[in-house]
Amino acid sequence: MTIAAPVESQAPPGAAARPAPAGQGRRLLLVAALAVVLVAIPLVLSEYWVFLCAQVLVYGVAVQGLNILYGRTGQLSLAHATFLGGGAYTTYVVITHGYSPSAALAAVWAVSLIAGLVVAVPTLRLSGLRLALVTLAFGELFQWVIVHTTETTGGTQGTPVDSIVAGSIDTAEPVWAYVLALCFAVPATVLALQLARTQLGRGMLAVRESELAAASAGVAIAKTKVIAFVAAALFAGTAGWLYAFTSGFLAPTDFDLFASVYLLVAVVLGGSGSVLGSWLGAAYIVLVPQLFNQLGYPTLYSLVGGAVLVLVALLVPNGLAGLLSQAAKRLTSTGAGR
Repeated sequence: MTIAAPVESQAPPGAAARPAPAGQGRRLLLVAALAVVLVAIPLVLSEYWVFLCAQVLVYGVAVQGLNILYGRTGQLSLAHATFLGGGAYTTYVVITHGYSPSAALAAVWAVSLIAGLVVAVPTLRLSGLRLALVTLAFGELFQWVIVHTTETTGGTQGTPVDSIVAGSIDTAEPVWAYVLALCFAVPATVLALQLARTQLGRGMLAVRESELAAASAGVAIAKTKVIAFVAAALFAGTAGWLYAFTSGFLAPTDFDLFASVYLLVAVVLGGSGSVLGSWLGAAYIVLVPQLFNQLGYPTLYSLVGGAVLVLVALLVPNGLAGLLSQAAKRLTSTGAGR
């Protein structure tokens, strides 16, 4: 009996030199361009605008968390600024007792984890307006605690927070505040992007669309909701830690109901469920009010901002990220048709 020699599979001619897909090349180009912009910001802008960019990064981390909870899972929360404030005030309390910023960050993560569970577990059977009202009550309780613990939190007068100082590095300076925020904003964005590609991320979308259909498909509804709340709390708590060291001052009004509404506006305006939309929304709620202040019309922000939100909600359901995506597709199709 003869044994035939194995036949090696041969790739088609030119397969080894096949270029990478055009979409992948465009993504790499966009990432490179974004990296250049992020590096150039502290080099070309004034300290005032660098500080504002640092705040965009801080709020971007927080909005990413709310985007996981509301944008991806459909859980309406009016306590996201409470998680943000919990991280900020935990940071203040820990460092005033002589501990390091890293110890404060560990404490923030522990407190955020507990806070996420405290809000998530009792509200597993709630959704929509009822869930929003319960989270609103949680936020009001947090405000009461801050206002009535003057010796610990500074009360209604607020309290300054010492910056991180290490050699020539001082986060009281806008450039170092920007660098610190950037060091957390990039990993937060990568985590949010990776979540969208996981089974958990797809399960969150299923819960958002229909809990009944998600359950019939084998999605653990309760587990998915709890994870979404905890993830949102951890993102917001980390942003609170950043806020404490980059802003240098904490006040109860920074984390009240209106702050939670602004964060929700950032998600809706930027694009629910979109990582890019989270950053566009964060840039909007931080930079647009400052632009109106620079123009001398600070009171017009609420009116114009409300009108923009209504127009986007009616005309562009996918938010600013969806609008940019549509524009990019039109440009691509126009270029391909020439």
